[in-house]
Amino acid sequence: MDRLAKSEEKKLAGKYEKALEMAEQILIDDPACIEAAEEVADNLLSLERFDAAKKAAEFVLKHRPESYIAHFVIGFLASDAGDWKTAIAHFQKADAGQKNNPEILRCLGWALFQSGKKTDGLAILNRALTLRPDDPAILTDLAAIFIEEDRLNEAKHFAQKALDLDPADDRAADLIALIDEISRS
Repeated sequence: MDRLAKSEEKKLAGKYEKALEMAEQILIDDPACIEAAEEVADNLLSLERFDAAKKAAEFVLKHRPESYIAHFVIGFLASDAGDWKTAIAHFQKADAGQKNNPEILRCLGWALFQSGKKTDGLAILNRALTLRPDDPAILTDLAAIFIEEDRLNEAKHFAQKALDLDPADDRAADLIALIDEISRS
């Protein structure tokens, strides 16, 4: 478990390759360590190695059907593909296993909104924002939603806050440019 904790530390520091390498080594030494397989799936997702992340998450679910990490990975990949029904189902299972996780709530809220459940999606995104008010990803998701809802002042507020928090956030900058373009026309 000490090695698993060190792998998690590397992941949280953004050193996904090293974290992945450490988790894979744990699996080599102990193939029954599902926690290490979860870390592999999560790190592969962060490294945008989507096919491998999906395979790792599916492996985890065969051995631990309640794994919130595996459900999150599969939900994220389904969301990325626009498969909202699958994404929502997996994000809800992830939320059941890890209540009040802002990232899970952000993704669930986005998927709900995109599936047409706009009120539910917005409510869950706002809950994520309450839990993590300085998260640029949550802020830019809200900005994008408010653009879609033609609520440009709110959209600009959230996009600007995201850009203030992370001046290198391309999505926030792109959203502000879009808002300005819409406002001019």
